[in-house]
Amino acid sequence: MLNTKLPIVKKSFDETTQKLNVVQDEIEVLVDTSLFAEERWEINFPTNAKKETLFAYIERVKETGLIESKANILSNLKALYCFLEGKDIADFKSFCQLFDLAEGEYLNKLIEKIKLIFELVLKSSATNSKN
Repeated sequence: MLNTKLPIVKKSFDETTQKLNVVQDEIEVLVDTSLFAEERWEINFPTNAKKETLFAYIERVKETGLIESKANILSNLKALYCFLEGKDIADFKSFCQLFDLAEGEYLNKLIEKIKLIFELVLKSSATNSKN
């Protein structure tokens, strides 16, 4: 497994000042490229898994440029979730709640991290993932 950090957003409301505090942070995660990632894909996203394997999905979005697409971010987060392990990731819902898609600069940073992790995943794959 590979160690890396994932950019997240933490929000809190200050009752005294009546202001929303938004802080960009990072969490430590492990990137798991084992067969367990494919199992998480099948269990958590069966509709997607019926169409293609996790690795085939990543190859396809990379080839078509959909990793950079902000409109495709949820689909990419689904794939990313299947590769990550960490104490801050209990389930897909809590994983999604770590991110703030409204902040443009932060979203660009997140997309760059997703691209990097997908590159690492594809490099570590020793087999052809095509269905």
